[in-house]
Amino acid sequence: MFFTLICVIYLALTFAYAILVPPWESPDEPAHYLYVAQLAERGRPALQPSVRQRDSFCRDYSYISSNYEWYQPALGYLPSAVVYKILDLLVPRVLPRVIPPLNPSFCVDPTRYRNLFSHPDLKIFTVWQNIWGLLLIRLYLSLFGLAVIYAAYRIGYLLDKNGGWLGIAAAGWVGFLPQFTFINASVRSDTLTNAIAAFVFLLAVLMQTSKTRTNKLALGMGILLGLGLISKYTFVYILPIGLLSVILVNLRFPRAWLKLLAWVMLPAILIVVAYYLTFAEARAALIYTTTTTLKIRPNALTWDYLQRIWQPLFIDLFFARFGWANIAVPATLSRVAFALWCIGTAVTLAQAWQQRHTENRLPLKIITLLSMGVILAIIGVVRFNLSQFQPQGRLLFPALVPWTLLAFWGWWQVLSTRGRMLITIVALAFMLAFNLYALFFVLVPAYYR
Repeated sequence: MFFTLICVIYLALTFAYAILVPPWESPDEPAHYLYVAQLAERGRPALQPSVRQRDSFCRDYSYISSNYEWYQPALGYLPSAVVYKILDLLVPRVLPRVIPPLNPSFCVDPTRYRNLFSHPDLKIFTVWQNIWGLLLIRLYLSLFGLAVIYAAYRIGYLLDKNGGWLGIAAAGWVGFLPQFTFINASVRSDTLTNAIAAFVFLLAVLMQTSKTRTNKLALGMGILLGLGLISKYTFVYILPIGLLSVILVNLRFPRAWLKLLAWVMLPAILIVVAYYLTFAEARAALIYTTTTTLKIRPNALTWDYLQRIWQPLFIDLFFARFGWANIAVPATLSRVAFALWCIGTAVTLAQAWQQRHTENRLPLKIITLLSMGVILAIIGVVRFNLSQFQPQGRLLFPALVPWTLLAFWGWWQVLSTRGRMLITIVALAFMLAFNLYALFFVLVPAYYR
């Protein structure tokens, strides 16, 4: 019952964000939408545009109205492309064909003039007139967040079979996270990628708990890894979880790893190879990514550069910052949420260390998997920021499930059943109140005055 309620509240939140955030006022949404349109019309990955960035976003209409996300893998956009194609066949007039002009006041003061684009009638609902196809795609994509919530709940349940409150706490913390609901209610490839990543962690945990289905779970893991790698490049840092899950199944018998590793790696390799052999556009995008996008900036290894990453990556743009990162929720709320996560994670790691010699090693295996998922995510995103300064917390969301569970598991080792219920209620009430405040008292007044 509680899990269903969390899912219903999550959908209500994401649908509200989808409706209340004006068209195109989500990070890079025009470029993502143009990728979707190309994929739907051509049935192939997007082509590289001839436009190059000449100025800042708010002054360079030619660039911001182009498909500058063309180099991303195509699978992450496939769900949107299917909806786009159906709408294009049945009601083509509802799909936007042109990106609106830029709002010249945005560059003057983006904290005062919040919308990057000019909207003829910026009023709730009327702003969607004649382009509600974009809204339908947003609403559809928000459904994929349910997979992430389910994975968090299921892993939490496996770690807390007696009470089940850990699964509820993890599911609610994920489902009510403001930035998660905001990002899921926009057109992009993150939604499917995050869902695939969440199920990678779930299968990795199930491989530790199952004695009879290990081969099937390993095969499923391999398929998910392959699909994730052709969904979005940020999925790359999840790949080692497949190897680690195999090792942890049987730590003392390395020979047993080979069979499971084959079940994991072969389907992943086949899927990736088939994708890049089939599409020349994908090969061109991969070459561009490895030779241009991932090239380290000359000043990236300086302290001044690195210290600019942490605050937005782990706090501001992780918990709640909307629009084109120009609509800020009071930083105190995000800092409190981050502090709660740090304290909970510290308790988890301390409890894991204390239990390192216990006979039941299953919880420690799972905590090891979750911890490595978070560490890999941080390393991967920081490495990306050495090439492209984009300290966006949503890039860590493929590891959102382990990130959340690490904040709660330790408390479950030291609290009574009543204490676990209390911390679940308090944590979820805080995150839900945080989200509602951010939505109705920050985002809505920013756009609709």
